[in-house]
Amino acid sequence: MRRHGPCRRIRPNLPSPRVSRISAVFPPTGHEGPAMPKTIDDIARATGFSVTTVRLVTNGQAGKYRISAATQKAILDYVGKHGYVLNHAARSLKVKRSDAIGLVIPEINNVFFARLMAGLERLCAAHQLVLLTASTREDAEAETRAIETLIGRGVDGLIVAPAARPTYERAFGKRLPPLVIIDRAYPKLPWPAVASDNFGGAVQVTRGMLARATEPVIFLCANPDLPSIAARRLGFLAACHDAGLGDGAGLIHQVRTDLTEGGRDLAARAITTLGRVPSAFLCSSLLILEGMLACLKQRTGAIPADLLIGTFDDHPMLDFLPNRVLSIRQDEAALAEHAFHLLQRRIAGEAMDAQPEILPVSLMIRNDPQAAVALPRPTLVVPDAG
Repeated sequence: MRRHGPCRRIRPNLPSPRVSRISAVFPPTGHEGPAMPKTIDDIARATGFSVTTVRLVTNGQAGKYRISAATQKAILDYVGKHGYVLNHAARSLKVKRSDAIGLVIPEINNVFFARLMAGLERLCAAHQLVLLTASTREDAEAETRAIETLIGRGVDGLIVAPAARPTYERAFGKRLPPLVIIDRAYPKLPWPAVASDNFGGAVQVTRGMLARATEPVIFLCANPDLPSIAARRLGFLAACHDAGLGDGAGLIHQVRTDLTEGGRDLAARAITTLGRVPSAFLCSSLLILEGMLACLKQRTGAIPADLLIGTFDDHPMLDFLPNRVLSIRQDEAALAEHAFHLLQRRIAGEAMDAQPEILPVSLMIRNDPQAAVALPRPTLVVPDAG
């Protein structure tokens, strides 16, 4: 019987697994997808010029360093054909900047903060910067965590609407990047701040409502410890005092959180206290207004047509209410621009006065024949509210 030698295993002639994986990621020549933009190093290798020369040309500094027109054309022609992408990681290590700005706000779904964020995004895009945004839901601990995360990401600066009086120096020490406070200008802070004239706006809208109301106005006020809301409360009280209504404190119903549910609860409390639906409500925010309207709809089946409504912050949806509506419109674009440029100056190392910048607001009047009547404009005052 014939004995066979040891069996020999025959391997098929297939590419190695490593080659297969590479081929799957980078298709063979002739089947390429869209070309990827090139980095500075890619352009230098392809054109034969130094990385420094390529960088100067792509940064628009060729003339300053007398780089020849032929060299510029060769580099720019290559960039025009293949594209160019900045290696932000390498640039950050070199210039010690991330070109990123951090924004910390309470609620992204709040119309005011959404507009503010949109304005800052436009400004950042125009300056080749990236905006990184975090929301805190008015939680100081969440705010600390958000700032810690943004510092870890290496942001060049921060714009923050604080949930409570900030203690950032104690929490972060020298790790804290340049900082600007927005909307909530707590007194005696060491950082520059920008906010709307909440006191003056409250005086304006309250005067306008009292000129039209048949009885005192009920103020539904959320989160009165915030400086912006505290200023609105003081403006309401000042206007009531000027109208001969005493200090007006009995006309205010307060809640800790600025949520729709809070507006519903405040309206129910005011109706219970008065024994009927008041004829005029002033709301400290659009969320409180939304809750108030929901409460009235639930209790009475409809929003009374003769209800006089006042609110802080303006929204196009107010046009659909048949009621007389007075609203205070903040200039979110101007707030964003002021905060952005303050932060750029801080990043550049400029010493700045910590006195807050207070921007004017506008009174909007809807569905009222008295809208053309000029109301006296209050003096811009920054109350010492903490």
